[in-house]
Amino acid sequence: MNNTSVSKNIFKNGSIAGMTFILTTILSFVVRTFFVKNLGEQYLGLNGVFSSVIQMLSLTDLGMETAFSFLLYKPIAHNDQFGIVKIIRTFKKVYETVGFLVLIIGLCLIPFLPSIIGEQGNNLDNVLLIYLLFLANSVGSYFFTYNRTILNSDQRNYVITLITFMVTFIGNLLQIAALIYLKSPVAYAFIMFCITLTSNFLINVNVKKYYPFIFKKYKKSELKLDNETRTTLIKNSIGGLSNKIGSMVVFASDNILLSIFVNLSTVGLYSNYTMITNNLTGLVNKMIQPVTASIGSMIQHSNNEVVKFFKRFNLVIYSLPLFIAPQLFILLRPFIQWWLGNNYVLSQEVTLLIVINLTIQIFRLPSLTFIDAYGLQWVQKWKSIFESAINLILSLVFLIHFNLGLKGILLGTIISTLITVSWYEPYIVLKYGIKVKVEHYIFDYIRGALGVIIATIVVWIVTHSLVGNGIMFILLLLIINLISSICILFVINIGNRTFKTLMIDMWRKFR
Repeated sequence: MNNTSVSKNIFKNGSIAGMTFILTTILSFVVRTFFVKNLGEQYLGLNGVFSSVIQMLSLTDLGMETAFSFLLYKPIAHNDQFGIVKIIRTFKKVYETVGFLVLIIGLCLIPFLPSIIGEQGNNLDNVLLIYLLFLANSVGSYFFTYNRTILNSDQRNYVITLITFMVTFIGNLLQIAALIYLKSPVAYAFIMFCITLTSNFLINVNVKKYYPFIFKKYKKSELKLDNETRTTLIKNSIGGLSNKIGSMVVFASDNILLSIFVNLSTVGLYSNYTMITNNLTGLVNKMIQPVTASIGSMIQHSNNEVVKFFKRFNLVIYSLPLFIAPQLFILLRPFIQWWLGNNYVLSQEVTLLIVINLTIQIFRLPSLTFIDAYGLQWVQKWKSIFESAINLILSLVFLIHFNLGLKGILLGTIISTLITVSWYEPYIVLKYGIKVKVEHYIFDYIRGALGVIIATIVVWIVTHSLVGNGIMFILLLLIINLISSICILFVINIGNRTFKTLMIDMWRKFR
């Protein structure tokens, strides 16, 4: 098993994830450019709606991947190979069952597709075939996911990252060729399906290399989980399901509601913005994903180390929106204009709501990471039910009664998040997990939020009178924004002991 230090694992996994994700993101923008130019905004909207429908179907996995990951921390830490085998084999059975359920439910949704995609979608060609390829892509992933879990829990995320990057890179090049020469959304979706199958197959090969004992033959009676482990799994799965329901309703329902109440073209325009924000949050998630397993390892040994890491982790994550929010608010519109043209630009009011929503979601990441590491899914079982219900009600009210369109969708998400999960998730971590004074956490949270607000206002004041277009103008705004954000970061952290020690440690490491 992996005996390297926690900090080394975090750095290795995080740096590889960060570098490959940046390269993949750049290529994904190239793919999106050819998609828009060759297929148009309506097929782009269809792509977004089908992605959301498939996300909804993933509710059937009950959030079990996180629950199984938590169960693996202890046997991995103690090199209990048979304990690992029992958990992985159980996970395999569960996910194969889930794969068949997703297939059945997905097929049952076919009669409802015309209502979901609206008039614009029904006028497009090969809609059913494209949907079936999206469904096959989702179903195929469930038959290999259990192998990813052992790599993630053992802090070997870099294996998954490198394989996924190489396969996706080649697949994206093939998609570009298909868009240029075939102009076929079917070919595009088929290559996406092949990317998933190939990467999962290669990951499975590597799991056999690192953990051959998982594939040994055992009697079924030997592989039964003990009552305590089974109870923990059931509780955390129920909690995980609750969390997934909240996430799916809050985020995956956006495109579906827009398609039903507005039109498919709006989904396409919005998807260009969410592609950018999703890539940013994806980059952050990729870099902090190894942290969950590392925290799980620390919990088994030293609470003092966990407390120290918690404070530093919060500081780093709360500092990220200070750089991201001002950049997006100022640069999104000119970037979309330069990238796709004026016809694909949304209003500045919508841009502001997108930035606020993204900032709130990033601020949630520390609490969500520690909830997974401590296995607290059961404790938060009702949280996301309230979140999703409030979000859906507010979104429908803003859409139907106030006719706010996309603004209404975003307002529903922002308000429901602020009044439910944004305070409840840290409460769970502080009460049931790490022992840190609440007032210290609140002070750090407020300092981070004020930093984002101040940075955005300052950057807007500095740049709003500047006029220009093109890539050089965008780079000029980027440089001004970065300098302003760095200055504000140091100003708001004057007297912050955690910030000071973190800067000193970084200086010693990289000098």
